Amino acid sequence: MKKILTAIILAVLTLSTVACKDTRDEPEGTMFSLSLFQYMDTFVSVSFMASDDDQAATIKSEIEAIYQTYHELSTSYEALPSDSRFMTNIYEINTRPNQTIQIDKELYDLLVEAEALRIATDGYFNVAIGNVVDAWKSGILGEDGYLFEAIPEDVFLATKANALSYSIPETAFLLDEDNGTYSITVLDEDVKIDLGAISKGYATERVKDYLVGLDIAYFSISAGSSSIALGGNKNRLDEGGVFHVSLANPIRTGAADGTYGMIKVKDISVTTSGDYEQYALYEGERYHHIVSPISFEPEQYYHTVTLIGEDAGLLDALSTALFSMAPALFETWVETHAEDYGIEVIRFNNDGTVTTFLTDTDFEDIR
Repeated sequence: MKKILTAIILAVLTLSTVACKDTRDEPEGTMFSLSLFQYMDTFVSVSFMASDDDQAATIKSEIEAIYQTYHELSTSYEALPSDSRFMTNIYEINTRPNQTIQIDKELYDLLVEAEALRIATDGYFNVAIGNVVDAWKSGILGEDGYLFEAIPEDVFLATKANALSYSIPETAFLLDEDNGTYSITVLDEDVKIDLGAISKGYATERVKDYLVGLDIAYFSISAGSSSIALGGNKNRLDEGGVFHVSLANPIRTGAADGTYGMIKVKDISVTTSGDYEQYALYEGERYHHIVSPISFEPEQYYHTVTLIGEDAGLLDALSTALFSMAPALFETWVETHAEDYGIEVIRFNNDGTVTTFLTDTDFEDIR
């Protein structure tokens, strides 16, 4: 319940939509909302315009089906429900290393994208390090990931040794497609696939595609506080239909400094990876849930990395990868690839400074 309440609070901070309406340009239709609590360990909130209650009911059903699909397929914590329409999921795949397993196209496509992003980020995004992530989470964060206190030295050293005991091959699994049949083979017992750093954004992108495909211009999707996809804002037509997106301050000390910056955007996605929700302290540093696939440790360069771009799934993965890159490598990667991937970046550094890599979006520092 604590995790759900935190997500709700941060989602409220993230999307500010209260504004005076310009009724001269009022679009036809009514705004409807949908809240989902049971998928991907997060609180999902969707608002969209529909012509009537019947259309809204159909849209809600389709949106829930999308999140349910990727929850069932991508979870590494539970087997498929007995009534699932799918063949298998990541949990079951992880129990059968060195076996070729037939999978559904939806999961195959998600894994193909994850593998492409591993290559594009030189391994800084790698879904095969689930055992390493689990070692840090179980060692210092506890089951709910909300341990904001100092870690005893013996616990920290034991956790680090456990994490470093794994050896993940560069090619951790093989994917195959043969005449419409899809399969995966996990190649090493140390490999545990964890899609947590991409599946939520990937599902959100599928929902966005669905709404855009219906020619729905006004919508917002918030998957927790860290991944949002936006159309236009019906409540800010006098400002061109933008959303005011507040960026949570990761080093806030009181209610007055809950956010550090603001961007005004529409028809875009925004994703943040950060160390301010799940961490414990050791020697003054935050040891968090974002583990580098290169060093097998949580790195200490930044508090948050926020990406702005078209594809929520892509942003989900890239923000995770960039979070573990040292500043020089980070900046080189962004300079080289930002235009190709259509991304902009706002980085809240560990020293409290903010670095921006922006071309079209205006950022307002409100500290």
